[in-house]
This record gives sequence, C-alpha cells and structure tokens, in this order.
Amino acid sequence: MSVICILSATNSAYQSVRGILLMAGAELDRLGHEVKILDLEAPDTPARMEALLPRRDEMMALVMSGIGLEIYAREGKLLWDAAQIPVFNWNCDHPSYFVRRHRLDSPYVVHGYVFPDHAAFNRDHLHANGAAFGAHIGIPDPGFFGALPADKRNGRIVFAKSDWNPAKLERSWRKALPPKLFAILFDAIAAARGKTCSAFPEIICNVAAEHLVHLTPGGDVFNAILTRLDNYTRAVRAREVGAVLSKYPVDFIGGGWEDFQAETRHARLLGAMPFDTLRETLGTYLGAASLNPNVDLSVHDRVFFALGASTVPIFDANSFSQANFPRLSRFGFGHDADSIAAAVEAVLDDPLAAQAATAATLAETYPRLSMQRSVQDICEITMQMAGKPGARLIPAAPSPASYWTRERSTAAA
Repeated sequence: MSVICILSATNSAYQSVRGILLMAGAELDRLGHEVKILDLEAPDTPARMEALLPRRDEMMALVMSGIGLEIYAREGKLLWDAAQIPVFNWNCDHPSYFVRRHRLDSPYVVHGYVFPDHAAFNRDHLHANGAAFGAHIGIPDPGFFGALPADKRNGRIVFAKSDWNPAKLERSWRKALPPKLFAILFDAIAAARGKTCSAFPEIICNVAAEHLVHLTPGGDVFNAILTRLDNYTRAVRAREVGAVLSKYPVDFIGGGWEDFQAETRHARLLGAMPFDTLRETLGTYLGAASLNPNVDLSVHDRVFFALGASTVPIFDANSFSQANFPRLSRFGFGHDADSIAAAVEAVLDDPLAAQAATAATLAETYPRLSMQRSVQDICEITMQMAGKPGARLIPAAPSPASYWTRERSTAAA
C-alpha cells in the first residue's frame, strides 16, 4: 500500500473541495493506504512534507482543482519534479479555466477530471503529457450521510446550487470585452443552447470565423469566450430550473438567489451552507435536485451524493445517466419547463416508488460507480504510470525481447 498525501485548503466555495477530499481520504484509508492530510494554510505543512521525503518511493499526492499543484521548490523546479513524487490533479472545472495548470508538462503530474468530457478537451487541444484521465467522483460510502429511513424523511427537495444572475453577467461583459468578442460570445451562446461542452469548441470557432476571427481551441482568446459561454449557459439553466422548482416544496441552498423573482410560496431560500452541513442533512430529504455542468459523460457530484444518501436524485439526464441509471429516468429532465416539472412531480406524487427506484439503483451501481473505486483507480494510475514507474513503460521491448537480436537460422541452412 502507498502513502497518500492529500493537499487541502479552505478557499473553495462552501469548503466543498476540502469536504470531497476528506471523504476520498477516508475511502483510501479503508483500502489500507496510509493517508496524510496536509493543510496548505498550516505553517507546519512544509516541514511535514519534508519529513515524508525519505518515503518518496512509496508516496503519491492527491490535489483537487489545482489547489496545491503549482508549488515550487527552492531551485525553481516544480515541487513534484524536484522531490520525484507523482501527483494526481483531480479537476472539477473545464480546462479552459486556469488553463496554465492543465498544460503542466511533467512526468510526475497526472491530469485527471471528474468529467471525462473535460479530459477529452485536454487530449484534443492541450496535449499535456500525452494523456488525460477521467475519474468520476462516484458514490461515497453511504455511511458518510447517516440517511434516515424512507418514512422519516421531511418530504422536501433540496436544491444546492449557487446562482449567477445572467443579466448581471451580460452587463459586466459588455463593459469588459471588445465589441467584436462580445458579439462572438453571444452568437456562440445562442448556437450552444441545449449542447454540451464537447460541442463548444467547434461552435465557438465557427461563429468566430463568421466574424473573421480565427481561433485555436485552448488559446487565450478562445478561453476568454469559452469560460464566459460556460458560465452564462449554466447561469441561465440554474434560473430556468429554479423558476420551476420554486413552485414546489424545495429548499434552495447557496448564495446569489437574493434577487430571484419567482413563486416561492412553497420554496425556501436558505442561503449558503458549509459542505459538511449539507452532507449531514442530505439524508433527511426526500429528493435532491441537481444540474450537470454542460457534460454528457458523467453526472454532478450531487447526483452521486444523493444516491449515497438514498435521496432521490432529480437531474438533467444525459448519456451517462441513461446508460447507468435507467431506473431513475422518470426523475431526469430536459431543457423545457414541462419536463422539469414532470420529474419533480414524479417524486412528490409517489415518494415510495421514487425511493424504491433510488434504492435499487444504488444496489446496482455500488461499488461499481463508487468513490472508493475511483480513488483506487487514481492510485493505480498515479503509482504505475507517472514518475519513475511511467518512465519504465517506454520504450517497450520487442516480444520476445531477444527476437531481433539473436542470429536466426534460415530454411536454406
């Protein structure tokens, strides 16, 4: 087993990154690994890391969303290269955000993504290290949630989602962007309606070309458009889904909903909540609504978490969910208000059937789609394909090894 150093901090929204990493650490501990949680904000972290260096041959590091990835040693080299420690960077966001991190070309850095769609973008347009890996967040151990029995649930739905006001975004970008880029951005937004991120590069490049601007995916100008397109489409979706959910017994958790104008007679706007508090209360709800971030090849962590808490997931369906969660199809929705309402009502009208479908889905997918399986894959990839072990993989010797080097007899002889 390995020594796993998990680098964590508290500077993510609602401390969600730290919360997920602590769950991953617990899963790794159960697998028999020696887990070291290193707080990047603690003054003793450099000394703790240095004390572990003699064990570097049995050690790897795990960071999330690039937090702790770009640490440099005294000589200016990337820490992981200088110390010869392989590190898996488990990214939640699209590579166009903080693209420098996703371009780090190091034999000791593994670029991993909770959404395989994002790994494909790195492969196609960033080419860092020649490989990018998908690793779903997965379903955490149900014991993390302390779920209540079905008949003890509160009968409500939780929607944990921060809100961005699309009108405010548009106003700020109109001031910040040159008129040509602003026009390209909103033409691309219109063309991207209903599409996922795999289609965005072609959409942006085609729209830009119509404006006589020729872009390279992954370039600075391209990323300036893609990140805003991603933000805006997700903001619009949040508002559209929120408008429907607000008509039902739904608890909105997250910041930014203060100016949300909708029917709230049954809904409650509870504001921001720390990650651990949400995790501890998730198992008290009947259902949990979620939005995928423009992806098709996995689902948001809140869908996996809802399954772990035996709480009915209500979410935007995609190829991954259709293939892996067929029993939950009634609770998946599309891009129209009617399908959102139908998914919510399917849960509220027959909660026992919805909870039974959720329990059956958990039984069918756990541990195959578990967080424990994901972190096990992460360990194997990092310890066997990065750093010194990775260097030994190439070049491959001919098989059998001596076939082309020993003298061969000929038929004539």
